[in-house]
Amino acid sequence: MTGVQLAALVHKKTKTNTTTFTLADMLVYANIFKDEIASKIQQRRSEIWNIPSLDDLADDQREYAFPSDVLNNIVSLELKFSAAGDYVIATPLARRHYADVLQESKIVNDFDNLDPRYFIRRQAIYILSGTIVEVTDGFKLVYNAFPADLADLEGLADLSVDPTTTTHGFPREFHELWARRVGIEYKNNNDMALSRKDLEYDRDLEATLDEFSIPNLDEEIVGALPPASHRGDDGYDY
Repeated sequence: MTGVQLAALVHKKTKTNTTTFTLADMLVYANIFKDEIASKIQQRRSEIWNIPSLDDLADDQREYAFPSDVLNNIVSLELKFSAAGDYVIATPLARRHYADVLQESKIVNDFDNLDPRYFIRRQAIYILSGTIVEVTDGFKLVYNAFPADLADLEGLADLSVDPTTTTHGFPREFHELWARRVGIEYKNNNDMALSRKDLEYDRDLEATLDEFSIPNLDEEIVGALPPASHRGDDGYDY
């Protein structure tokens, strides 16, 4: 389903048009309930919104800045300290649990490259490890990112398609449910009676979630983050 088709379906379900239910108002609902359904999907498949991203380690650089939406949704961090080496898992450590000053000589004395740690400060990941040298793709971060917000409801691209390498599309299995949820909210806010189909929304959503709960392991999204040196702080039943 495209954005245009989603809006048309909502209008049909609510018996409205672009005057009585504007696309601007519908867009607000659509993005809110996209996230609501995405959260329920994630409860069934925790990995569904994962995005692994590669970046380079830089000589003697311990602090790597990222957007807050990435830092707030980290799944894992793996580091490779030499071109020929293997990735190792870096585990989080609260800054308060490391009492020493952040001085290079002290850090390399207290940590090594076999069991690196990290903490978050100033919108950045700070690595506690042995000496850091330049390694291409030495920084592998996996984070959760919900499907991208719709910019409008006039697009002709299928909404299940990933908009970019670092954003998810919305699974087509849930498109009709998405439209139905938007329609339910509109009806509730305008004292309109819900249809039989509307009243079956929760049941139908659960059934679709059950069917969707077995992951397809053949696909993976790999995103690219900016270089460290440049990063700043119709057939529906109505």
